[in-house]
Amino acid sequence: MAIDKILIVKLGAIGDVLRTTSLLPGLREKYSPVQIDWITSSAARELLDWNEYLGRVLIWEERDTAGAYDLVIGLEDEKDVCRFVSSVSAQKIIGAYHDKGKVVYTPSAWFDMSIISRFGLEQANRLKKSNQKTYQQHMADLLGISVSPYVFKLTPDEAEYGRKAVKDMGIGKGERIIGINTGAGRRWPQKSWGIEQTIDLVKKVKKELGAVSLILGGIDDRARNATITKETGMPDAGVHSLREFAAVIGRCQVLLSSDSLAMHFGIALGKKMVVFFGPTSPAEIELYGLGTKLSPKKDCLVCYKKQCDIKPNCMDDLSVADMFEAVKKELSKI
Repeated sequence: MAIDKILIVKLGAIGDVLRTTSLLPGLREKYSPVQIDWITSSAARELLDWNEYLGRVLIWEERDTAGAYDLVIGLEDEKDVCRFVSSVSAQKIIGAYHDKGKVVYTPSAWFDMSIISRFGLEQANRLKKSNQKTYQQHMADLLGISVSPYVFKLTPDEAEYGRKAVKDMGIGKGERIIGINTGAGRRWPQKSWGIEQTIDLVKKVKKELGAVSLILGGIDDRARNATITKETGMPDAGVHSLREFAAVIGRCQVLLSSDSLAMHFGIALGKKMVVFFGPTSPAEIELYGLGTKLSPKKDCLVCYKKQCDIKPNCMDDLSVADMFEAVKKELSKI
């Protein structure tokens, strides 16, 4: 069967959309020449702007204009999205779809670990905890393609926005910048590292490395970041659009981040990375050799809980000393 037109259906989360761009080079290599279209959410739409591998990019509300495809790749497990995947005129579906009143999927270790797992949620959670493959490796197995980097580039205007934004924060041209993103928003508060720990780290970075810490985060992190800025005197990067946020991260030499959108931007832009994990899986994240993953030694890791009653919890067990040494090591590679 000839594959001339492919539709990817991946709406969110925003960071997951960004890492899913890593499938595009492999799909083109396997099926070239091929047109690849994508349906995503309005929130994630701009991440796919100027992507050389894509033809049409539609938001979910425009899905009825999609047309017919040779291959549809369904990467969401929500029932309404899976119904849509099954409704598209297509010769073949790979991933999650709707059949006989329920959500099903083509054989896949990735979906075996998901909420729609054929094994049930309890076993899915056990599989996720024991998993040692990255998302990219799972997708390569599912689609029969090679693992590739993210496909995301800043335009010259966006790069200039980042340069000017950092300059306006009072950061000099020759200063080394460590991006500090220790929050994780409201959806996954348990992925955040403590405010007091962050303050101690930022002070140590300034004193011992002489580097500027740029305090990064989204709208939900404004209060914590204001506190960190006040206590350390380091600049708060503020809130930006998605691509402008990426442009600011692009000015950092090293990025310390939770498992969050900032991490994905750092990976996409090839930054030196220090990423810390607790409730989510470090094995799932492909860093492409860009840096260091940190996790505490705790049996309950990869629980995917949004709140935790254990004291101290996994995030509490991540020490300032370990974070500092990892940042120092990555900075020394610059």
